[in-house]
Amino acid sequence: MIKRFLKIAQAGFFDFIQKNKRQDIPLTESASFHVRQEQTKPDPLAEYYANLEIPVGSDRETVKKAWKTQMKKYHPDLHCADPEKKRIAEELTRQLTQAHRILDTALLKKARGENNGRF
Repeated sequence: MIKRFLKIAQAGFFDFIQKNKRQDIPLTESASFHVRQEQTKPDPLAEYYANLEIPVGSDRETVKKAWKTQMKKYHPDLHCADPEKKRIAEELTRQLTQAHRILDTALLKKARGENNGRF
């Protein structure tokens, strides 16, 4: 009776798998289980690194230096003659400041985690 139950359960399991399988993950009936391959998730901070024009994973000093360089280039006071350029420069400086704050905070938290909160 147990063998019959296991055969029914196994048949039901494979029917369920065949009905619900994804196209990109091949399944075989001989396998009793299937391990999914880990998919790499995109870095949520990659956009901020791109705004500062630095490589992903840069350290705090590089982030600060890039922020200062970009702020000198796009500061609104340098573009005060043309109102349209000034508006664009103000928006760019807001984005740069947001990117700097978020990356600096994330890198600081990472450093604290690695050093148990001590510097």
